[in-house]
Amino acid sequence: MKNDMFKLVIIEDNLVIQKALEGYFEASSQFELLFCATSAEEFMSVWKEQRIDVLLCDIGLPGKSGIETTWYVKRKSSSTQVVMFTVFEDKDTIFQALCVGASGYLLKDTPLRKIEEQLLEVMDGGSVMSPQVARMVIGFFHPLLDKKGAKEADRLTQREIEIVSMLQHGASYKTVAKKLFISVDTVKFHIRNIYSKLQINSRSELINKY
Repeated sequence: MKNDMFKLVIIEDNLVIQKALEGYFEASSQFELLFCATSAEEFMSVWKEQRIDVLLCDIGLPGKSGIETTWYVKRKSSSTQVVMFTVFEDKDTIFQALCVGASGYLLKDTPLRKIEEQLLEVMDGGSVMSPQVARMVIGFFHPLLDKKGAKEADRLTQREIEIVSMLQHGASYKTVAKKLFISVDTVKFHIRNIYSKLQINSRSELINKY
């Protein structure tokens, strides 16, 4: 059975939270918990290139940060999905994490069962954010929206938010499709929906206006 389970590693410096996560995922039928670490340095010393499917990583670690850890992991194992786990709701930190390759961003008050569900969603090709973080991401792109526009932006799905982020950082439609494992036509379908919801007509308007 373990060969069919997703390989999980947790980096969390709060021992109470770490023990709660450890206890939950050791009993999981979906994930095999390989090990836990309390710092990036400990993780790097323990990880011997074994396969990691998903890394749940605290962002505010002692020593190297979770963002630095994500950068390190994605360059050594691009297939590893990294989900940031934090109490922070700072938009700059969120975007630093997403830009270095994080697949999602969960707050530490997320229930354990919900964390497992979200990690499964990531392994199914999705990107996860808590509702608070999703609203902040939208706010980052649309700080000048009026109330009507903000209401429309709130209707963006997590996948649409992810595509907007990639477009803002210069990704082509082909690159977006490859990274998200979808067709270019599907990317175009999502972009038409995004333009409709934000009441814009082009990629340049998305970049210049927001």
